[in-house]
Amino acid sequence: MNTFKAMLCAVAGMTVLMPGSASAETVLRVGTFLPPQGVWHGPLEHFIETVNAKGSDIKLELVADPSSVSPFQLGDAVSGGVVDIAYLSGAFYTNLVPEADANKLFNIPVAELRENGAMDVLDQIHRQKMGAVFLGKLGDGIKYHIYTDKESSEPRFEGWNMRGTPLYRPFMESLGVNVIQMQGSEVYSAMEGGVVDGYAWPLWGIKDLGLLEVTKYRVEPGFYNAEISVLFNENSWNGLSEDQQKMMQDATIETEQWFIDYRNKIDDEQRSIQDEAGIQPVTFSEEDSKAFVTAADKAGWDVVLKNSPENGERIKELTYQDNQ
Repeated sequence: MNTFKAMLCAVAGMTVLMPGSASAETVLRVGTFLPPQGVWHGPLEHFIETVNAKGSDIKLELVADPSSVSPFQLGDAVSGGVVDIAYLSGAFYTNLVPEADANKLFNIPVAELRENGAMDVLDQIHRQKMGAVFLGKLGDGIKYHIYTDKESSEPRFEGWNMRGTPLYRPFMESLGVNVIQMQGSEVYSAMEGGVVDGYAWPLWGIKDLGLLEVTKYRVEPGFYNAEISVLFNENSWNGLSEDQQKMMQDATIETEQWFIDYRNKIDDEQRSIQDEAGIQPVTFSEEDSKAFVTAADKAGWDVVLKNSPENGERIKELTYQDNQ
């Protein structure tokens, strides 16, 4: 048995159905692609607490994180029913749902996506391609930024070496960057040793990676959204009653609404942390800033439309507005 299968068996062994005298309490297994601490864990923690506080016969239990299941394998885990719910960025399961690469590009608030039919379209695609219900989406408004150890006078970085991932590689290459792929844990030594001149990362969390002391500049504006989806194994979902399904949907929507104030609070805190560390914002003209964001969006949508010609245009129509 390979290592991944062994880990999945271990997680699967954590399934809990708590028998009671009158009814059974169903404990649903949750997996996250992020370490279970810090600012990024807050929304998932709130979601779990919201469900568990409703006093229903469903309880959520966090059973998998990157120490047991790789983020790149969590999509398979929820698709295969090893976990019932996955808290996962679209960038990590494009092997199953190529359209998930579009999640970072949405610039219409999630509440509107629920009203205009976008969430229904995304749900249909996820059910068809990975056997999962698209329950909700968090991360609206948390932008990625380019961080560097030297200043640029224009929004191009011709010949610069930067750490990148497939999520934003096409955009960075369009700026003239030589993209070097590496783990987030390797960025510190790469910056310190001059292997890279910068990296892209969301506004949140560079302190957690220990990168404050090797970072001097943050490029403004930000681009994309550091989104996270809440996915629910379809068979597990179908095993719930209508009342249980409604409770899960309500808890998801409540968390999406709660997230707005949480995001604003953490945004302010993260900017203060970076300011106190001496990281300086680098800004450009209004015209250049708009062109920077437009280039990011174009690079992202080009990939989505190439990889999903059957669904890409419809998703873009429902989730994206030009000139934001």
